[in-house]
Amino acid sequence: MIKQYHFSLPLQEAMGLEDFLPSSSNEEGVAWLLRREPSSWPSHALVLWGPEGSGKTHLLSIWSEKRNARRVRLGDPVLAAIVRGAAPAPAFTLDDADGVVGDGEQEEWLQHFYNATKEAALPVLMTARTPPAQWGLTLRDIETRLKSCACAALHEPDDALMRGLLMKLFSDRQLLVDAGVVDYLATRLERTTAAVRDAVAQLDEAALGEGRKISVPFVQKVLAEANDA
Repeated sequence: MIKQYHFSLPLQEAMGLEDFLPSSSNEEGVAWLLRREPSSWPSHALVLWGPEGSGKTHLLSIWSEKRNARRVRLGDPVLAAIVRGAAPAPAFTLDDADGVVGDGEQEEWLQHFYNATKEAALPVLMTARTPPAQWGLTLRDIETRLKSCACAALHEPDDALMRGLLMKLFSDRQLLVDAGVVDYLATRLERTTAAVRDAVAQLDEAALGEGRKISVPFVQKVLAEANDA
């Protein structure tokens, strides 16, 4: 068989509300972010935590759009505007907030950012891999403040979410597959969103390269070759 050449195009994963797949593994995050107002939070800030690929960034994107929030990064100079009382947005999001750990300047920035947004009564949604009590922050002031925040956990996908994620990711890549392929993968892949993403990307590349349809036998072949590599 002649191997086909193809060009890899940037994949834009659908991240809207209609693309989010609710399940028992993410119901706590959904309850806090999509069914409650920030005014009901114990603090002005909330930490959404869970393993890589559990849907934190997707939920953050939905909440950010709903609240017209501004996404900031660690060390963002937006802090100066907030202190002046000229905040450029009614709410803020900070992805991977636990990235401050081990960097004194970044921890100090986070402390000032937290204090400034609290003083201005501006809601803040942060994401992390673990709850703040497990970060190992060296600045006790910010550690204490973050421990007082509400925390919502996202867990690894359950059966329904595994199948939903597979169908969504195949659809994002404009790939049509039979239900049998989804069922086969859902019961054999590692139960993590990262494993689902890797498998779909691998099957897409292999199918393009060989000019093959993604069927159960083809999936068996690709996964077997990956395990032998």
